[in-house]
Amino acid sequence: MKKMKFTALILSLVLVMGVLAGCADSGEALSDEGKVILKVGTEPTYPPFEFTNDANEIIGFDIDLANALAEKMDMEVEIVTTSFDGIFTGLNAGNYDVIIAAVSMTPKRLETMLFSEPYLSNGQVIVTNSGDKNITSQEELTGMKVGVQLGTTADTAAEKYAQEYGFEVSKYDEILQTFSAMKAGHVDAIAVDYAVAIEYVQLDPESYQISDVMLTNEPIAIAIKEDNTELQEKINTAMEEIRADGTLKSISEEWLGGDYTSDIDTELNVVE
Repeated sequence: MKKMKFTALILSLVLVMGVLAGCADSGEALSDEGKVILKVGTEPTYPPFEFTNDANEIIGFDIDLANALAEKMDMEVEIVTTSFDGIFTGLNAGNYDVIIAAVSMTPKRLETMLFSEPYLSNGQVIVTNSGDKNITSQEELTGMKVGVQLGTTADTAAEKYAQEYGFEVSKYDEILQTFSAMKAGHVDAIAVDYAVAIEYVQLDPESYQISDVMLTNEPIAIAIKEDNTELQEKINTAMEEIRADGTLKSISEEWLGGDYTSDIDTELNVVE
């Protein structure tokens, strides 16, 4: 009986080692619990999507989204931080599997990477100091200084419209720096994601206001390395599941104060 048990144990170990070897051969890293690791590239200075709290933990909308999707896919998230200016280069280099960092879909980006189904409505808006005259058209930006985060679609849109309407673009490494610059009077307005604008206005309505100018329509999605169609399919399936069970809506309500994940306008209106 002991010999049979010992033989069975050896066979079980061989089987387990074979499975692990298969995972290793496929290039998939495993967690301590034996789950495949999903490496997520993000830039944690972009609240409420991804930022570091007082306990030095990276939290936010996108972090909750990544964990919810990974749970559905029976994977474990590993966060890889990087600057947004180089985030797409890192994806192509294989530093991470996906980018979950409030990434806007654009035709140019679609040429070099895959995207999941959009999970959030978004576009570039103009934010000004509270009490300033409401801006209702791009023409009213003439002569102003507009702050943007370097490497974002706001950066691209502002550069294009600056030539057309005659305003100056000031670029910053982090989005928080743009708001600080406007509060200090270094810039007159900011071009930024609508969802981010909502967060800042809700936190400090006496300082900031969202204008009536929408520069672009660019829904937010997950960027995936262009040859990984299998992962794209898994993510889209998991996205459908968390949308159906209300998880995605709950994440939006928690971080954005409302549901911006339903009835997404997927028609791109992007400046490139």
